[in-house]
Amino acid sequence: KSKSNVPEDAPVVLEAIGLKSLDVKDVSFKLKKGEILGFSGLMGAGRTETMRLLCGADPMDSGVIKLNGKEVKINNPNDATALHIGMVHQHFKLIDVFTALENILIGLPSERNEKKCRAEVEEICARYGFDLSLDKKVYEMSVSEKETLEIVKTLYRGASILILDEPTAVLTPQEIRRLFAILRNMRD
Repeated sequence: KSKSNVPEDAPVVLEAIGLKSLDVKDVSFKLKKGEILGFSGLMGAGRTETMRLLCGADPMDSGVIKLNGKEVKINNPNDATALHIGMVHQHFKLIDVFTALENILIGLPSERNEKKCRAEVEEICARYGFDLSLDKKVYEMSVSEKETLEIVKTLYRGASILILDEPTAVLTPQEIRRLFAILRNMRD
């Protein structure tokens, strides 16, 4: 096993080859199943911009994205969602006057059964160890709770590849340790 506890022969689930855009210059990497991959670099190095290419938020000038060995086209966030790629942005995309559950369900078909949806969200929270009050309004939440909500929302929408942009930027050391524990739990 590698240092990351991911077997050397683990399948590659996401591969970027020569990604280029206005702000991204020839980025390539491989992500193996169960791997937690971090990007580092100075401000302006293109970390966020690379993630935005992967989730379809920004257009790609050239390059190839492969999912489980097959080339895919990601032209917009809906394409990424359909491919089970989700992103939690550094600046959260939440509506402050809505509850956690309302934020999770917004934009989904309105004929969904709220009781069933609540049970599904609660199951996700239990499986990964998220502490989230579904009836709490976003404006009452800490930054850590908002980030948790964004992660749960992304998982509820079917993401199997989760992209976190600057996930520790505004968290306390204790919240960072908790986030990393949850990510390791999700990986395992």
